[in-house]
Amino acid sequence: MTGLSRTRVAPLWTLLALALLVTLVYWPSPAVYCEQWLDFVNITYTHGWLVLAVCVAVLVRSRREMAAAPVQFSPPALFGLAGCILAWLVCYRASIQDLHITLFPLIFWLAVTATFGLRTGLLLTFPVAFFYLAVPSWSQLGNSLQELTVFALRGFFWLTGPEVLIFGETIHIPNGSFVIEEGCSGLHFMIVGLAVAALHGELRRDPWRVRIAQLALMASLALLANWVRVYTVIEAGYLTDMRSYLVSVSHYWFGWGVFAVALVFFFALTTLYGPREPAHKPPLPPVDPGPPAPLAGLAATVVVLVALPAVSWGLRTLQPAPALSAALPSSPRAPWSSAPADTLSSWRPAFPGADQEQRFAYTNTSGNAVEVFRVAYRTQRQGAKLVGMRTSVTGKGLRLRSEEDIDTARGAFRETEVADRSGARSLIWYRYETAGRAFVRPLAAQLWYGINAIVSHPPAALIAYRAACGEGEDCADARHLLREFLASATF
Repeated sequence: MTGLSRTRVAPLWTLLALALLVTLVYWPSPAVYCEQWLDFVNITYTHGWLVLAVCVAVLVRSRREMAAAPVQFSPPALFGLAGCILAWLVCYRASIQDLHITLFPLIFWLAVTATFGLRTGLLLTFPVAFFYLAVPSWSQLGNSLQELTVFALRGFFWLTGPEVLIFGETIHIPNGSFVIEEGCSGLHFMIVGLAVAALHGELRRDPWRVRIAQLALMASLALLANWVRVYTVIEAGYLTDMRSYLVSVSHYWFGWGVFAVALVFFFALTTLYGPREPAHKPPLPPVDPGPPAPLAGLAATVVVLVALPAVSWGLRTLQPAPALSAALPSSPRAPWSSAPADTLSSWRPAFPGADQEQRFAYTNTSGNAVEVFRVAYRTQRQGAKLVGMRTSVTGKGLRLRSEEDIDTARGAFRETEVADRSGARSLIWYRYETAGRAFVRPLAAQLWYGINAIVSHPPAALIAYRAACGEGEDCADARHLLREFLASATF
């Protein structure tokens, strides 16, 4: 009996060993998890440690089923694992954080499925899917939930008063104003609510259609709870002339109180209308542990997990990042000539961590000016890349009016119409130049960079041109001026 017990837990220990190996080899993704799970200022993902503990507990709970599952090496899963690793390398080298942290749990699932077979992979589906509720890529929903909150409040105040004016995310009441920031979107309540509903269905072994209904119910209750929270705070501010405790002190914990009421409704409704649990559950029959994982399959999985990142690292080491060239423009033909760059220009692009930034200016005989900006990175990384949350082609001094793609004799550019604080308009043409190719779409530029960065250190730059608009409504004069300039001088 003792020997049988040791055999039964062997697959579990193999799973944990694979999890540890994947964590160590693909550490940049778990590092993001740890950073977000320990962020007690922006506490959206601080529930991550609890989610991880639940995943381990569910894994231990299913150890008998996994021990009894037939073990068979899966070549298709191994090929899928290789493809997923390559995609992870591309996203990691391209510094597309939301994608590489999303691929990480899938790498683990494919590694287990390749080693033990599809049956074990299916048994592992819930804990891996549940883990995604702790992955910080949910932030992409923040803006949508924020807009939905503003839309719901518009309806609430139309029904109950007071009369409000809503501009964007700002709600003006007669005696004050409230800004519905991204933290008011209720994203944390939504994620935690879905986690509670998913675990509730798993512990009860509910059918999948019932689980989907429970998730939809919980999502609705989480949305409603957040709307009630924000509505109550604004109403309290109106009724107390902005002296309410809810207004002067953070209302975040008040929101958790409202969410707790939503949980009570959830459990009450699922108890009343959900499927009944059997009064007496039959004992689990003894299981035959079956053979251990084939060593050849386990070895193949480990080789793929380790070799692909190792080869990528070795090839990049053999080709160090080249020095950046001066990249000065060729001498423009008449009627263009160089002019001093305006250091007081309202156009201040922002690219943190850039290895090279250059500004030029040119004028023609008619006195029209074109500003040129170029930024380059020897190696892109998180916090220092062409495309990111803190990067901006327009900068803070200009307000975006419209954007579209435009074709020129020098290729495609992204055209952006902007206006400064005085209302003066201008056009900015820009594009990304990555690994020998030009792009107007930032995601395409980053993915192309990531593909090349698997084996080398490709150059990455952005080139932009700006011309002031005249009196025309469509900035046709500025567009003509930029076409004329590009025909005379390029980098």
